[in-house]
Amino acid sequence: MKIRWLSHSCFEIRNEKTILIDPFFSNNSLAPEYKGKPDLILVTHEHVDHTDVSRFDSPVVCPKGFKAQKSQEMMIGEKRTVEGIRIEMVASNHPHSKYATGFVFEVEGKRLYHPGDTFLKGVAPLGKIDVFFVPIGGYFTMNIDEAVEALKIIKPKLAIPMHYNTLPQIKADPGEFAAKAEKAGFKVKVLKIDEEIEV
Repeated sequence: MKIRWLSHSCFEIRNEKTILIDPFFSNNSLAPEYKGKPDLILVTHEHVDHTDVSRFDSPVVCPKGFKAQKSQEMMIGEKRTVEGIRIEMVASNHPHSKYATGFVFEVEGKRLYHPGDTFLKGVAPLGKIDVFFVPIGGYFTMNIDEAVEALKIIKPKLAIPMHYNTLPQIKADPGEFAAKAEKAGFKVKVLKIDEEIEV
């Protein structure tokens, strides 16, 4: 599969299917131009920097209470297969949100975890996780040191930092996170905006 970071918390995961997570293009000066046609969109919570879905004609899996065109609402703890993708909605800790959640989903037999916006207290063991998209910006989410503690809980094979430097409140150095995480024994890939890797 290919993983592409589109700034903030937005990722595109692509193999036979294209999954878009927490899109944020409008009013985001760092976002690249995006012309993809996702088969599925995952939305972790209702804030505008995670819900830029109106331009797409795709099923949107979202928390209970968030409405979108073609929305399929899920509840925390629920598991479902949508567009051939096995999805579990998991708890998050983001007091600013009414519907804070995260997702564990499977692609090519690998399990990926996107926690949305969360503080450390929202992170709990989830079994085998191959890729962990981890917020590091602080203020609305975990900061760098807390993100390293989250890695110790999740124990992913690969961590990719997100949710930093798009807003003044969430300035953070992903290099510092990578150094601290790697010192703790974890593999980290810091992506540049619009960079794509194969996993």
